[in-house]
Parts: sequence; structure tokens; C-alpha cells
Amino acid sequence: MSEANAEMIEGYKDGYDLNAPEPSANRSHSYRHSFQIGRAEKMKLPLPTYQQLERRAELAILADAQA
Repeated sequence: MSEANAEMIEGYKDGYDLNAPEPSANRSHSYRHSFQIGRAEKMKLPLPTYQQLERRAELAILADAQA
């Protein structure tokens, strides 16, 4: 599993936990991306389309690679 995938899994799980604080810039782009998805799903908020989420995930991975 790549580091970005592990960060995304951790971010999603933390986002689903409503007691977890919002992540700051000390977390990876991948983590923050997935945190927002987990939080939105838990709170039953509308999500972007699959294609939009996939593109945002790709951009988060690229941003992490450049950091």
C-alpha cells in the first residue's frame, strides 16, 4: 500500500469520527482530502460526483509527491 493510500484511509476514518478535530496543514493533502469525505458522509452532507472526488484525490496525491 502506498503512503498516500495509507494517509487516505487514516484521514477517512478520522473524518468519520465526529470527535476528531479538523486537520491542519501538518497533515498530508491525501489525509485532508479523505478526512473531508469521511466527515461529509458521516454528517450526510452532499458529496461531489465520483469523477470530481477521483480528480481531487489525484491532485492530493500529486501535491503530496511535490512536498
